[in-house]
Amino acid sequence: MSRLEGRVAVVTGGGTGIGKAICLQFAREGADVIVASNVEAQAEEVAAEVRALGREGVAYNIDVTDVEAVNTMATAVSERFGKTDILVTSAGVMGARAFLTDTPVEEWKKTIEVNLNAGFYCIKAFLPGMLERDAGRIITISSISGKLPAALNSDYSASKHGVIGLTKALALELGILRKNGITANAICPGSVETPMIDQITDHFVQSGKQSREEFRKKSIASKNIQRRLLDPEEIASMAAYLASDEARGVTGQAINVCAGTVLF
Repeated sequence: MSRLEGRVAVVTGGGTGIGKAICLQFAREGADVIVASNVEAQAEEVAAEVRALGREGVAYNIDVTDVEAVNTMATAVSERFGKTDILVTSAGVMGARAFLTDTPVEEWKKTIEVNLNAGFYCIKAFLPGMLERDAGRIITISSISGKLPAALNSDYSASKHGVIGLTKALALELGILRKNGITANAICPGSVETPMIDQITDHFVQSGKQSREEFRKKSIASKNIQRRLLDPEEIASMAAYLASDEARGVTGQAINVCAGTVLF
């Protein structure tokens, strides 16, 4: 039997990048998957790929910064499947990539709202059902920027530090409630071959002083021990482990999958 056979998973940001890879890995492991994304066509495409793997795949078009929409999604999933076993909060934006003094207030608010607050909204909506059953997995997607801040990265780094704090505080509360059947963990990816890396590359090579490949090699890949970008599937494999019964004793952790960029 596959590790996630019969489980129901909700993955926000599931239409692309790391979120997409997690959706497909969960399906390969036996889970039915709700692919939540603010880009409907992407959600539909990934849901179709889930179904092609023999699992139920449902596309859900949503803005996860809309609290009422998140609550409606939680209700809809409960009505259709009767439960949510796994919640992955993967929706995110890259932030302003500017000096703090040059970061527009609205850009700061957007980054915090998408990367941090939306995760809180989703956890708050889906956790009660898990508490009733004393069963569930909550997996947040933070970043090595949540452990190792960098210049030109204040809004993104602050949001990802917040994700780790939120996840660890949740794990502690689950312990207070004696809900040992529920775990809460953060994954901290390094530089992963995703559309967000393409956006960062585009942002920093506008001057024309470096080619895209030079920038990716010297400014991104060189930052880790293995001198490479990771594949989204490497993050998805960690998510599948954390979602499984094998990881029932792992909670309150912020786990690096970063090719050795961060060693703590």
